[in-house]
Amino acid sequence: MTDSSPDSPPAAPDTPDAVDGPLDFDVVLRGYDRAQVQALLETMQRSIAAPGTPGALSPAEARDRAEFDVVLRGYDRAQVRAAYDRLLERLSAAWAEGGAQQWADPRTWEFEFDRAARGYDPRAATELVDSGLAALREALSGGTDDSAARTAAEALRRGRAALPKTFRGYNTGQVDFAVDTLCAELERAEPAEGQGRV
Repeated sequence: MTDSSPDSPPAAPDTPDAVDGPLDFDVVLRGYDRAQVQALLETMQRSIAAPGTPGALSPAEARDRAEFDVVLRGYDRAQVRAAYDRLLERLSAAWAEGGAQQWADPRTWEFEFDRAARGYDPRAATELVDSGLAALREALSGGTDDSAARTAAEALRRGRAALPKTFRGYNTGQVDFAVDTLCAELERAEPAEGQGRV
């Protein structure tokens, strides 16, 4: 894992986003069509977790579909746009550095993080993600059982929640994506063909 720091790094949000959780917006007199919003944003959430899989959206496709009808008793437009922007940033990170093809073989994964004005402590984030990569490779090689892989995923989530933030730290959205992806793969890890679990 390497540090890909641009000359002018993008600012990361100071508060955690909730793009992985349920989509919850205020209903207003005139707002965005609720079914359209749910359909697109939920698809974006799934695409962030598993880019390149059947039905996953690319960032370009997400932009093309980001047109919602304004209806009576729809979702608050400002809240929807803010959530969409956060999701699009996470989706773009998922497709960065070679696109979804990089996710073909989890044993070859490497994550790169940009620096942000305020983000996760680089050393702590690197250690956490590297531990997740090691656990995933061991699980895929048949070195651990299903229970150990799930335990590793739970440890990753706890570690992510405890990551300290610092000035010029790693982009929080990119690190969150890495942790979410590793957890998802650990929870469904299959040993390599021809190798059994210990």
